[in-house]
Amino acid sequence: MKLQHKAWALVLTIVGLSALGAMFVVLYHVESSFAQLETYRAEREGERARRLLDQQLTSMSATAKDYAWWVDAVDYTQGQKESFMEDNFDITNLGYLRLSEVLVFDAQEKLLASVMPLADKTLGPVSPQRVNELTPFLSSMLADASGVNATQTYRVADGKLEMLVSATILDPAKPGDGPHGVILMVRHFDESELTRFSDLLMFPVRLSFDRPFAGSAPIHLVDAGDERRDLYAAVKDAYGDRVFDLVIGLDRDLEHVEQSLAWKTMIYALSIGILATVMLVFFLDRMVLRRLQRFHKNVQDITERGPMASGQVVVSGRDELSELGDGVNRLLERVRVDALAQSAAYQQQEALQLQLMQSQKIEALGRFTSGIAHDFNNSLTAIGGWVRLADEDIDPKHPSHEALQQALKATRYAGGLMKQLLTFSRQSPPRLEPLHVGRLIDESRSLVASGLLRECELEIDCPSQAMWVTADLTQIEQVLVNLVINAVDAMDGKGKIRMVVERLSLPSADLTFSLIGASSLSDGSYVRISLQDQGTGIPIELVSRIFDPFFTTKTLGKGTGLGLSVAHGIMARHGGAIGLTTEQGVGTTFHLYLPESQAPEEVTSVAPSAPSLATRELLFADDEPSVRKVWTTLLMRQGWTVTPACDGEEAWALFQQDTNRWDVVLTDLTMPRLDGLGLALRIKQAGHPVPIVLMSGNVREGDSIVVGSQRFSAVLHKPVDPEKLFRVLDEVRAVAPPSAAERPDLAQTAAAA
Repeated sequence: MKLQHKAWALVLTIVGLSALGAMFVVLYHVESSFAQLETYRAEREGERARRLLDQQLTSMSATAKDYAWWVDAVDYTQGQKESFMEDNFDITNLGYLRLSEVLVFDAQEKLLASVMPLADKTLGPVSPQRVNELTPFLSSMLADASGVNATQTYRVADGKLEMLVSATILDPAKPGDGPHGVILMVRHFDESELTRFSDLLMFPVRLSFDRPFAGSAPIHLVDAGDERRDLYAAVKDAYGDRVFDLVIGLDRDLEHVEQSLAWKTMIYALSIGILATVMLVFFLDRMVLRRLQRFHKNVQDITERGPMASGQVVVSGRDELSELGDGVNRLLERVRVDALAQSAAYQQQEALQLQLMQSQKIEALGRFTSGIAHDFNNSLTAIGGWVRLADEDIDPKHPSHEALQQALKATRYAGGLMKQLLTFSRQSPPRLEPLHVGRLIDESRSLVASGLLRECELEIDCPSQAMWVTADLTQIEQVLVNLVINAVDAMDGKGKIRMVVERLSLPSADLTFSLIGASSLSDGSYVRISLQDQGTGIPIELVSRIFDPFFTTKTLGKGTGLGLSVAHGIMARHGGAIGLTTEQGVGTTFHLYLPESQAPEEVTSVAPSAPSLATRELLFADDEPSVRKVWTTLLMRQGWTVTPACDGEEAWALFQQDTNRWDVVLTDLTMPRLDGLGLALRIKQAGHPVPIVLMSGNVREGDSIVVGSQRFSAVLHKPVDPEKLFRVLDEVRAVAPPSAAERPDLAQTAAAA
């Protein structure tokens, strides 16, 4: 992706995320603010409704006190001024005061008079039943000797709201004379009053007498549809008890405004984000990116023409980018002054980068090879086993006998190739060990034979007598393979490559030996491997630099100049040397010198014990069904009684059923649930001396320590040769303690149990 596109993507991402975040933040704050406004509005309207209702009750109470603290009222309670009720509480006055009932009691709670408007717009007395309901409101007032007591409260009767006020009748001329009676006024808060109250409040109002009330809060909102919310405002009586709720219908204009404002704000934020993005991209493109593109184009042109070509980087403006252009121009001047040195440094850097990429490819190849090794070797093991079974089942004179033998050879060859790939691709510290030179040459030939030779012919001249060196197989193979690749490239993929293996001693008395590159070697016996090609040769003036790091005569992309340098270092670490002879038009010969070592002492294997009449019991754990089946059949033909298990857990369960039964345990390394290492660890911790043989398709370098810690009797690598497996099983069984089946005392003990 171009830098320009990356910058656009970065700007779009940052501004887009910022705009999106701003939209959500604004939406949250708008919703939160309007929610607070709506709550505040509800509390305010609820409180206003209660105050207006309380004001009506207070007004009634003031009216009652006006009549009660009047001389005419006192005279009326004392049997005088009999026209008091008619003069003050006629139908007109009751309508003006919006009173539904007026009752006058003397000091002994005796009803003196009562009036109430009737349906025909006349006055009538209050019923005795109604008087009995209202009398309890008088006791506390008449019991107060000060006579200043007054009551105002709400009451719900028969599903209707009543506003009750009462005032003690006092003589204004005699403040300490005590109460002379009580005036009780009642207003029925009916539909007309409710309509009047709604008009005053400017909101539709209704009353709720439901118990329990819709909510415990004094003021709360309840959704009543898309266009309205009901505000419940609790109203309490004089005793602090909740009597009813004023239900006020509030419109949802605030919510609609909030939603509209939120969407508008989000759209504005999105629009601003888009506008900011466009402006940022435009100015970034105009002021920076296009100048960078021109800068890059100038540098690219200069790079393509070479450091010695004329030309400068031209960057307009006066800022850091123009200063960078000036700096590049000054750098170009220095490059032109010291062109050769800078060119070499550039080539070294490029070569190092290519070498790093090649190393990563080799590492990836190693990981891939290691990943498929287990399944591939399992498949080879199964194929080889089934071919072996088929070969055993047919007559040796059968026409297919030879074909089966060739199939077995091909299987062994494929297994060897996989083992070589694993060894060559594995990155590990050098491990020096005795190597048979003939085996080293054969394995190196196998590596290069898989396409690296192209149309070249590899001719090998190796003496038949055994020669041994102490070396790291992988590193020496790396040197040989690299030399073969160089030879193939020198001949353009066509010609003959000759590899000669010789033994020599230093100092040499045989003048026929050409000791090219051996001047730094100490006296002793050496093995020399010479690799000759039929290429064009190396110019004499370049021979002295051929082992320098990053120096190469190949074209760009065909070499890094590190191969021969690495080969020189590997040979030096092995106590050897590398040299070359070259002739223009004839070819080049590289000589490798490795100190010869003694052949390793052969480990005398313990001869297997003579076959006994006892059954040879084998517990075999492998997660591959085909491998498990074919090897079970092969081992049973060899006289083993095989108990197969699909993984370590099943093998452990079978082992625990009779720990003295088994002669040998054969297990795979990689299995589900419980692997071979875990199975071996359990058996060893259980204290049973049964030998354990590990057979795996891929024992990694780091596994060798773990495998050794479990003290396996033997470790076999798949695909394993059947004869080798039979021999190993017999050997480990021969050195193992006798099982219960082979010792009469143990057998008797087991039978008794």
